[in-house]
Amino acid sequence: MRLLFLGMVILFGADHSAANDFEKVIGGLDADRGVFVTPTKDGGYIAVGVTKSFGEGDEDVYLVRTDAEGELLWFKTYGGADEDNGWSVRETPDGFVLAGFTKSFGAGGFDCYLIKTDSDGNPEWSRTYGGETDDRCWGMALTSDGGFALVGETTSSGGGEEDCFLVKTDARGEESWFRTFGGEKGDRCFSIALADDGGYMLAGQTYSEGAGDRDAYILKTSESGDLEWSKTFGGAASDVGHSITSTPEGSFMVTGYTTSLATMGDDPYLIKIDMQGEVQWTRVLSMEGINHTLTGDLATDGGYCLAGFSEYPEKRANAALLVKTDPEGHLDWYKDVLLTDSGQSLGYTVRATPDGGCVFTGHTTVNSAGSLDLLLVKVEGGEP
Repeated sequence: MRLLFLGMVILFGADHSAANDFEKVIGGLDADRGVFVTPTKDGGYIAVGVTKSFGEGDEDVYLVRTDAEGELLWFKTYGGADEDNGWSVRETPDGFVLAGFTKSFGAGGFDCYLIKTDSDGNPEWSRTYGGETDDRCWGMALTSDGGFALVGETTSSGGGEEDCFLVKTDARGEESWFRTFGGEKGDRCFSIALADDGGYMLAGQTYSEGAGDRDAYILKTSESGDLEWSKTFGGAASDVGHSITSTPEGSFMVTGYTTSLATMGDDPYLIKIDMQGEVQWTRVLSMEGINHTLTGDLATDGGYCLAGFSEYPEKRANAALLVKTDPEGHLDWYKDVLLTDSGQSLGYTVRATPDGGCVFTGHTTVNSAGSLDLLLVKVEGGEP
């Protein structure tokens, strides 16, 4: 373990690098989590999440910038006196944009939270969206008009206990419109992707529709946010569609996990669909133990990188999980990262890297300075 000094702040970190790979543990003396990471145009990485070690309030948005080797360049926090979470980050031509939710600002309860920064992470503006109760945004896309589309869940609007929430803004974050989707029970959307016709594809979970306890929930909207179709996938037990990503031929890959179709506990669940929601194929990846994949991304070889976590009840431990498939969704290899007795590690968002590898972020208790630290892992292309 080594100490990284930034001004008057001490940031604890650990490095467990292999050749051409790296594993970084970054954080302070309390709990710090990574939620979303993406490569930057200079070859480095930008990750967003949640910190209790630094910032102004109970929890703050946590933005971490590294170089190509995962070495910390800087970090920033955003928020107020209450709870503020970062769940998505994208690079823009002049900086970064972050999405999540806040209890420090807004109309009431939690509100969706959008923050624009310059290239050094200095805030330029922020906006909130929502009503008197709770509105959370989990995913974001950059739109072709320079604006932003945010997706999440709402109890302030809609017709059910909880509905999917889609917000469209202009380039300055001013709200253009919002839409809600769902039934009488709880429905959430976690991820958004752009469709070739200018509309949006949303992925999440529904208790209102489907065959079981909860089902994977996929929706297609027009460019103006009007619902064109919705479909559910799963069986009699629990099934979740946690992320959606587009493919070059105009199809979409949904990543999640299934109990209904699993051989043991939970298994990774992949659904490839076209823009009309017609299934091209589904895959349930049976591996040793209980495994959840939360997000996926198209790799440069046409296959898919998936990230999540593996449960080992006999060890009372979780390991961060990285999975690679071929272009048809068949398992190439998988890797447990930071598996130790009683350790708790999780991989949340994975993104492909230009060199054929993948990078993911999450959190870990292993070699951490506090109760949890942000985890950043890079794996080169090919089997590790």
